[in-house]
Amino acid sequence: MKQLFFACMIVMSSLVSQAQTDSLSDYTGKYKFPDGSPVTEIGVVVENGILTATSVMGNTELRKTDNKDVFEIVAYGGTATFKRAEDGKVKMMRVQVQDVDMEGTKQDAAVFLQFHDELKDYNICYFFRQ
Repeated sequence: MKQLFFACMIVMSSLVSQAQTDSLSDYTGKYKFPDGSPVTEIGVVVENGILTATSVMGNTELRKTDNKDVFEIVAYGGTATFKRAEDGKVKMMRVQVQDVDMEGTKQDAAVFLQFHDELKDYNICYFFRQ
């Protein structure tokens, strides 16, 4: 009986973990920001269950807040707010850090995968210029 209980607990915890990752995957993709922005492209990925924003200037964790679709930009004390289309899919990302306030549109998946592969070669400490 105890073995059955522990087996059920393991299955349930893996399902909960998968559900959390699935919900974070809604936000993943490449976001394109207007020319002249401090960062013109940001990739959002899930790494080890953590939502991470990545650009040519570095990366930072995006930590959930109490508000749906709003995340704390951990390294810089700002916020990332995701906006959804009528179909419920994420379509935009608004970044607010200090005096920076910019909105980017989500690009298609093929473009994002190429962008993410390019960023693997960077080892940069800063996400935004300070």
